Amino acid sequence: MEDKEILEQRATQYGSTQESFGRIANLWSSYLNKRISPVQVANMMVLLKLSRSVTAKDETLKDCYIDGRNYLSLAEELEQL
Repeated sequence: MEDKEILEQRATQYGSTQESFGRIANLWSSYLNKRISPVQVANMMVLLKLSRSVTAKDETLKDCYIDGRNYLSLAEELEQL
């Protein structure tokens, strides 16, 4: 599946990036008692994917990089809002 298709599929499943990452940012902010922005959510998801790539094998490794690339694209999109 191409990156664009993945992003479109996720938007259908979870709503707009701004809405979904805004909701996550609010939850993380409450949990940490510190303001987290939607852009920071996307960046931290990239870090999660990088961490998983350390032990990932074969197709799972490819998925980590695809997901990480997509989270970076979403961070860029959110920065422009």
